[in-house]
Amino acid sequence: MFDESSALSIIDDTKPLTAIITDTENNGSYILYEIKVHRGSNSDHTWTVQHRYSDFAVLNSTLQSWGLTDLPFPKKKLFGNLDRGFVEDRKKALQVYLDVVLQNTLVSNTLEVKKFLDPSHYDDNFEEEALRQTSMLLRAEPHWKMIEPLKNIGHRIKRSFFLVNCETEVVGKQILSWTEIGPYYSFSGKEMSSLTKLLTTIQHPYITPVTMASFNQSGAHVSRPFHTSGSLRDLLCASKPKSPFFKKYMGQRSTLSENEIAVAGRQLLEALVFLQDRGFPYGHLHSGNIMVDTTSNGNIYKLSDLENFLLGLPSKHRNLHVQHGGIKNTNDADVYNFGLVLYEMATGSVLQTPTTDMIPATVPTAIRGILESILSTSAQRDGIPTLDDLIADIFFTPTTSTTHVQPVLKLTNKHRQAISIATTCYETSLSNDHKSVNQLRQKTKAMQRSMTDEKKKRRKRPTRENSVNNKDRNQVSAPPPAAPAAPAAPPAPSAPPAPNAPPAPAAPSAPSTPAPPLPTIEDVKITMFGKSYSYSDFNNR
Repeated sequence: MFDESSALSIIDDTKPLTAIITDTENNGSYILYEIKVHRGSNSDHTWTVQHRYSDFAVLNSTLQSWGLTDLPFPKKKLFGNLDRGFVEDRKKALQVYLDVVLQNTLVSNTLEVKKFLDPSHYDDNFEEEALRQTSMLLRAEPHWKMIEPLKNIGHRIKRSFFLVNCETEVVGKQILSWTEIGPYYSFSGKEMSSLTKLLTTIQHPYITPVTMASFNQSGAHVSRPFHTSGSLRDLLCASKPKSPFFKKYMGQRSTLSENEIAVAGRQLLEALVFLQDRGFPYGHLHSGNIMVDTTSNGNIYKLSDLENFLLGLPSKHRNLHVQHGGIKNTNDADVYNFGLVLYEMATGSVLQTPTTDMIPATVPTAIRGILESILSTSAQRDGIPTLDDLIADIFFTPTTSTTHVQPVLKLTNKHRQAISIATTCYETSLSNDHKSVNQLRQKTKAMQRSMTDEKKKRRKRPTRENSVNNKDRNQVSAPPPAAPAAPAAPPAPSAPPAPNAPPAPAAPSAPSTPAPPLPTIEDVKITMFGKSYSYSDFNNR
């Protein structure tokens, strides 16, 4: 439906970027650094951008304002910054800086980094468009009033939030979101309008209700009750829900008690099983869209963002799904994402790799077994459990709901047919990404084998050359065979000595000097790039 070759296409923001500084260009008063950028595992998604050192400095200043003060950014130099040697050193330092920035998934997925490396796709003012769309909605819904925009509180670049209330209904403060259509959107406008209305009818004690939903060809508005306690991530980070994303989540996370993890896990599993049984795909579970209701009987944990799949948005963990290889559909994604949330609640940290066999010793035994069944390398190889398997685990004992909300979700046949097509499209895109990753891995292994073979050849080649040179040297150093002696001439008659003549003094003999040894290949010196190298230097490399 969408062509990524177009500058206006919709791309997957979760696909990681890699960047390599390939060249420099001296413009007389400054240096331009040419950066080759690559998206995901598809070799076709490659482009080039150019930036000055001052552009890097602006980006670094922004990241420092978020608290990232330990990034290895090279210092500014006032004089001699155009010298060839200095430019080469700075190029290497800036490459290290880019590598560190892009290895941090939290930082690399920000608008500032995306715009720096991919300006053709991220140069639009998404906040301004969201405000325009929301103003149009509120003009059409005069009983809804905006209290304030909530800037940068979420991780998605193309989703904006506003605090609103309704003057005609007692619903309390609501959080209204505007989300643009994602890269995996596959519904018609009529189908999406009907499914958007369906969202307002879904009821479950562990699913955050939708109070208003509206769709147009660009995206959708969805409003929900504003939770003063925020999300599960806010709870773990002890942060306020209206604070900017980076200020909230750059600090340390705490953990939940074993009993609290059991309660939260049970409630989330009940909501996920309910959606699966009713045929409504989810696939977007993470600690940021689990809302927390604080009550006198304890916390209640509720799923949110059910519209994400309908809008074709990639899961926050899609990159891990692709690398894992065992995530084939949204049901698998729900189980795997649940494992990531369980890991975060139990360890206070976010898993950055698709699998792990290093569960911290502080994790209780019962939770450790569940995590290993989902996140270990053996689970990746042999298969992960189902939602029904997890909810049947004795650790997640049933809890008594205090909300008395009866579960409701009614899909029509047209809804089911449209969702089935969208699910097939999602699974196909995921399968294609799996193939691309596998091809990239095979290509990388082939290159590594080729490099290893070449190194072996280089090690063997000097050995053969040395043996040949030593043999030649030995042959040259050996004394030549003696020539046959010539026949002796008859003695000449001696003249009579002069009378009274003193004998001539004998000439002093010259001291014997040994012949210099023949040079070997180890003695050869080669000058490259202003430095002198011996053969052994190359042999050691």
